[in-house]
Amino acid sequence: MPAAARCLAGVALAAFSCTGAPAWAHAPAQPAASPPAAAASSAPKPAATPSDDAQGGAAAYARVVKDAERQAGLFVLYRKEGRIGLEIATDQFDRDFVEHVVPANGVGGFGFEPGQMFAQAARIVRFHRAGARVAMIWPQTRFLATPGTPLATAVDASTADSVQALLAVVAEDKASGKVLVDLTPLLGDTLDLGDALSERLKSDGNPQGAYRLDPARTFLGPSKAFPKNVVIEADETFASAKPDALDTVADARFVQVRVKYNISEILATPGYVPRLYDDRVGYFEDPHVQFADDSRRDNYLWYILRWDVQASDPSKRLSPAKKPILFTLDGSIPVEYRAPVREAILEWNKAFERIGITHAVAVQDQPSDPAYDPDDIRYNVVRWVTNAVNDFGAEAQFVWDPRTGEIFRGGVLLDSSLVRSAKFVDRLDVEPSRALDEIVPPPAAAGPQPWRSEPSYEQGMLGEFAFGATALALEGDGMRLDGFSRDLLKAVTMHEVGHDFGLSHNFIAHNAFTARQLQSREFTARNGVTSSVMEYAPINVWPKGVSRGSYFQLTLGPYDYHAIHWGYARVAGAKTTRDETPTLARWAGAAVDPRFAFAGDEDAFYNGHAVDPRVAPFMLTDHPMVWCDTQVGLARTLIAKLDARYPQPQAPWSDERVAFLSLMRRYNLCATSMAHYIGGEYLSRARPGDPHAPPPLTAVPRALEVQAYGLLDRYLLAESAWHFSPALLNRLVYTEYMPFADFGYDPPARHDLSVAQLAASAQNAVLGYMFSPIVLQRIADLPDKSPSGHTMSLADLFAWTQHSVFGDLDAPAAASQVHRNLQRRYARLLGRMATTPFPGTPYDAQALARHDLASLSATLAHALRRPRIDVQTRAHLEALAADVTRALETRAVIPG
Repeated sequence: MPAAARCLAGVALAAFSCTGAPAWAHAPAQPAASPPAAAASSAPKPAATPSDDAQGGAAAYARVVKDAERQAGLFVLYRKEGRIGLEIATDQFDRDFVEHVVPANGVGGFGFEPGQMFAQAARIVRFHRAGARVAMIWPQTRFLATPGTPLATAVDASTADSVQALLAVVAEDKASGKVLVDLTPLLGDTLDLGDALSERLKSDGNPQGAYRLDPARTFLGPSKAFPKNVVIEADETFASAKPDALDTVADARFVQVRVKYNISEILATPGYVPRLYDDRVGYFEDPHVQFADDSRRDNYLWYILRWDVQASDPSKRLSPAKKPILFTLDGSIPVEYRAPVREAILEWNKAFERIGITHAVAVQDQPSDPAYDPDDIRYNVVRWVTNAVNDFGAEAQFVWDPRTGEIFRGGVLLDSSLVRSAKFVDRLDVEPSRALDEIVPPPAAAGPQPWRSEPSYEQGMLGEFAFGATALALEGDGMRLDGFSRDLLKAVTMHEVGHDFGLSHNFIAHNAFTARQLQSREFTARNGVTSSVMEYAPINVWPKGVSRGSYFQLTLGPYDYHAIHWGYARVAGAKTTRDETPTLARWAGAAVDPRFAFAGDEDAFYNGHAVDPRVAPFMLTDHPMVWCDTQVGLARTLIAKLDARYPQPQAPWSDERVAFLSLMRRYNLCATSMAHYIGGEYLSRARPGDPHAPPPLTAVPRALEVQAYGLLDRYLLAESAWHFSPALLNRLVYTEYMPFADFGYDPPARHDLSVAQLAASAQNAVLGYMFSPIVLQRIADLPDKSPSGHTMSLADLFAWTQHSVFGDLDAPAAASQVHRNLQRRYARLLGRMATTPFPGTPYDAQALARHDLASLSATLAHALRRPRIDVQTRAHLEALAADVTRALETRAVIPG
C-alpha cells in the first residue's frame, strides 16, 4: 500500500500531517464525504500507530506547527489549510472545563436563534489521553460522593460518562508535555440541529423533507482564543432532498448553521457555598444525588442557579459588591434603544441594595478596545438580533458550573422584532389551531397534554401591546402611544435579566394586587402591575372612564425583592449548605402572603395537571374572573367601534383585520381561561409550621365554578357570543404582501376571516379541556374531599353543558352556523365518550354521556315534529339525530 494510502487509512486521517513535511502539506481542504466520526471508527486497527511527528520531540512539534496561524488563550489554537489544532498542556489533561455549545446563526426566526441555549446549555468537559488519541469526555455530574471514599468508588462503578469525540494526536513535545490534537471530529451534529430543522419546517411528514448533516459541505470555520476561553466554529450544512419553503436562505436544500464550541475555564468562586432549592421560591435548579450523608431519607440536592454576589464588607449595613455583575451593551443594539435596556438592567440593583449590597449590577457600553469580542467569556453581553419573522423576542443566556449551580456568565438576546412589531403590529393571528370537525381531549395515557401551549413572553407581550394600542386608538380619550415600544423593551429586558440571576417564571404574581390598586398611577409606579417582573403581565388597560395605572411592569415588584433576598442574602453564621437550611426555610415561609407567592410553569398552562385557576399567564388582579369579565366586555365594546376608526385613508384594509384580531386575542384569552375554574383546586406549597399555612389543596367552591361556567356560556358557547356586524366581517381582509405563513408570499386559503372557524377553535379548546380524562377524574373525586355540595359534580358539568349547547332545540328561531356546528361537535364528543372513551375516562362520565345522548334523542324527535321548520334547520336536526342514534346503537366487539 502506498504511504499516502496508509496515511489516509489510519488514525492520521484527521491529522494535520502524515509525514515529516511541513504541517498540513498534504491534508485536504475539505472533510471526507462520510461523517468524521464514522470514518475514524471504521479505520483498520493496525493503522492506529501515531505518526513520527506525534511521537517526536520539540523539533518535530515545531515542524508540524510551522507557518500555521497561532491563536493563544486558555488553549493555544493552530490553524492551517482549513484545519484547527488544539494544544493541550500537561496540566490541562483530566482537568474540568466547561463546554457551551450554541448555534452562531439562526435561520431567520424558524426554530432557533444565534446564541440560543438548548437543553445542553453547559457541560463539564475533560481531555483524557487515550493512547494515540485524546478523548473529549463529558463526565456525569449528577451523582456525588466525597472523593477518595468507598462511596466515590461505588458511584464511579454505578454511573457512566459520555465521550463527545476522539481527537487524533498530530504532534507531541515530550519534553514539555504539550500535545496537539485535530478538532475535525467536532463537525458532528452535537446539537441535533437536523431534527430541529426538520421539526420546525415539516408540513406533510414526507421523509425526504428531513434535514440531516451533510459532511461533504461541512467544515471548520473561524476560531478565537481568549484568556479564559476558546471558541471553535463548525460550519455545518444540513441537506434536505425535498425541503419546505425557507426563504431566509439562498437555497433551502442546503442550510448552513454555524455552531460555536465554547470551551472555558470554570470561573467559579473559591469557597462558593451552593444554596438548596425550595419550591416556595422560584429559581432554576441544578439537581444532584448525594451519597455521602445517609442520615436523611431524601438524598437529593437541588442547588439553585445564582451568581456569587457578596458584599465587600459584610459587617456594614451597606457595602459595595465584592465582584459586581457587569453587563456589556453590544454595539449591535440601536442607539435609541440602549437607554431602556440599561435602565432595565440597573433596576435590579434595588433588590440587592435591600440585602445590603450596593452596585451589584453595572452596565457598560461596548468597549472601544479593538480586541473586544462578545464571545469573550469575561463579558456578559446583551445583543441585538434580526429575524424575518417574530419567533422569540428575547432570551436570557447564562452559563453555570454544573457541579454547584454557580452562574458565572450571563447575557440577553433581544430580537429587533420586539420594538418594530410594537410600533407596527403587522401580524396577529387568532387562527384555528385544532381540528375543527371534532373535539379531541388529551388522552390521560399520554400524560398531561396542554391545550394551550406555553406562550413566549415576548410574543404574548406583542399581542398585549397590539390590544392596548387598538384600545387606546378606539377610545380616543387623549391617551398616546409615545414611549410604548421603549416601555415594552424595558419590561421584557427586566424579565430576561431576572432569568440571568436564576429566577424562574412566577405565574401567580398577579394575585397580589386588587383592581383598585392597578388603577392607581402612584401604586403601579411603585409596585408594578403584578408582584413580579417574572410574571407574564398583560397590558393594564381598563374601560373608558376608569382611572388607570402604568400600562407595563416597569419596576420590580414585592416578590422580586423577596426572591433576591432568599437567594442572595447572607445567612449569618452559616458555613455549609446545610447550615443555611433552617433560616432559608423560615424566609420561604413568607410565600403564604400573596405578595410573595410563587407558582411556576408546570401550573400555568391549561392541561389537566395545572390545577389552580389563580395561576395563569397574562392575567391581572386578585380576582381574575372579575377582571376577565371586564376585559371581554371591553373587547366587545371596542369591536363595535372598529369600522369608525379603521382603516385610515389610503391605509390597507388589513389594518382593521389586525385590530380585530388583537381584540379577539384578549377576548379568547379571558373567555377560555374560565374553564380552568371547572374542577379546579387552589394549590399551596406552604409547609407545616408556615404562618397561616393553608392545606396543600383546597377545592374551588361550587359558587365560583357556577360563575365561571356562566361566563363560558355567555362569551363562548352561547348563540349570541359570535354575532358581529356584517359590514365589519366584509372588511376583515388581508393585504397581498402580508407574510401570513413563514416568509414571503404565502396567502391564507381565504380572503376573509371565518367566524365559524374562530369560534370552533376556542370552543373546542375549552370542551377538550373540561372533558379530558384527568379533569373528569378530578371532578369525580372532589366530592370525596369536600363537604357535601361544596364542589360541582360530574352531573353538574354534563347538565350545564347540555343546557348550553342543546337548550335552544325547542326554540322557534333557527340557530346560526356557529351554534349548529357546536351541537354536532359536542354530540360526537358524547358519542366518543360513551362508546370508545379515552383511557382514564371515569365510568360515571361514560354513563352520563350515554344518558345525555338518550335524552338528546328524545329532544330531537320532538323538535323534528315541530311544524314549519326551515330546510337548513331540519337537515341539521336530522343529521344530529343520526349522529346520536349511531352512538346509541354502537356495539363493541370484545375478544374472547
